[in-house]
Amino acid sequence: MSLTSTLKYREMYCPAHFGNTYEVASQDEMRDILTEARDWGFNAYGDWFDGADLKNPLNNPRGHHLLPQDLFERKLRSFRVAQDAGLAISLLTTPNHVYLDQLAPDLLADTTPSHYFGQLLCPSQPAAREIILSNHRDIFEMLRRWGVTLDSISGCPFDYGGCDCDQCRPWIVTFGRLYAEIVALAREYFPGITARVIGWWWQPEEHELFADWADAEAPGLFESMALHIQYGATAPAARVPMPEGCEPHAFVHIGYPDDAAGPRDVYGIWGAVAAPERLEATACDLREFGCTGFTAYCEGFYHDVNTALWGGLGSEQWASSDEVMREYARRYFGADEAAAGYWSAWLAQWGTPRQVHTALARAEFERLVAALPDAASGDRLLPAINARLTQWESKLRLFEIEAAIQAGEGWDEERIALGHRFFAELEWMQRKVWGYGPIRHALNPYFQRPTWYQEWREAAGVVQFADMAALDDET
Repeated sequence: MSLTSTLKYREMYCPAHFGNTYEVASQDEMRDILTEARDWGFNAYGDWFDGADLKNPLNNPRGHHLLPQDLFERKLRSFRVAQDAGLAISLLTTPNHVYLDQLAPDLLADTTPSHYFGQLLCPSQPAAREIILSNHRDIFEMLRRWGVTLDSISGCPFDYGGCDCDQCRPWIVTFGRLYAEIVALAREYFPGITARVIGWWWQPEEHELFADWADAEAPGLFESMALHIQYGATAPAARVPMPEGCEPHAFVHIGYPDDAAGPRDVYGIWGAVAAPERLEATACDLREFGCTGFTAYCEGFYHDVNTALWGGLGSEQWASSDEVMREYARRYFGADEAAAGYWSAWLAQWGTPRQVHTALARAEFERLVAALPDAASGDRLLPAINARLTQWESKLRLFEIEAAIQAGEGWDEERIALGHRFFAELEWMQRKVWGYGPIRHALNPYFQRPTWYQEWREAAGVVQFADMAALDDET
């Protein structure tokens, strides 16, 4: 089928951070990931030079190759791989988020509002603003030296970002002015670059303020805005004021299933995910809303089914989620036409993971695997045979163990051991299937914990480095 779609711009935004797939992947692995994404229907690739917990990689007088240098080199390499695969290249920026070694106490942002967080400087202070602009100048220079041509840049004011000092309030306008300056700087390196905006976490009044400011001070600068979609929703909550000429896009989170209820099955903390109903409805609703593109927020291999679903539905190569998942089973599992339908149904049930009957799911999984060409033997599929199958078996194991824990009462030795098995299985999946190392921030399994976690931890005497029990789930 043709890749012509009403959703013309289809970005796979892959922030390589926090230990996720894109941070740890080799060059060949990224080539495979992005080539597959392109074939499913994505036509752009984005990343973010996230400075969380990092020193400035260019402030390195001894020339050591440490974590900042390695992570940035991997990002640069992935940008080049994406470009070579024929994808348009986009850079996301959170402008006033800087490196650890740039956090001078007298330059810090006012982060009184709870949603203003990160390693933030106040851009209203000239010295801080020069640090921010210098960081972007360095990034543009690095990209150009690696032979990467940016097609677009996307400004994001929140997560990370913000300053609530008297000079920066209202932040959304200060962000706009700072971002416009960064766009002008980017055009010194990439003259044809397009300016986009990410609407993640914006409030309605911020849209109005930003549109008024843009029309007055930066008319025609912004080509698109990716509007925020709340968890569980399939379109932006409402129409909002937009700068003149700015097309409505959507910021689509493909990293969780159909069901957004807690414990939230997001970021791979509960294994692989599938959202056939939500994503099919989203594709329809975005076209009805008038969106002309999207930025798909991605966090790793665990949502590989959703990558195929959203690429295929967004590009209109396939008309339904069932068609995409049948093709997925044929392409990756070697299923024949009849088996592909059964695989589609098996994957679809995980749209509502808390409703899956684990015993029935196990029996059907084993039947389907046994019928595949070169089916694996033994009690655990190996990543070398088929990582896409393996991650689903591991998810099934997690839910089987969870079901056994939920069926018990009290914390005797057997039930405590089940808790240990649960986290051992989770770690096996992360290390052996996904290749993860240290996992940070919202991807860490201490978020979205099982309902029994705290009781089990106390009964098992589990000691952890920091008591994270009071941390909120990401919203």
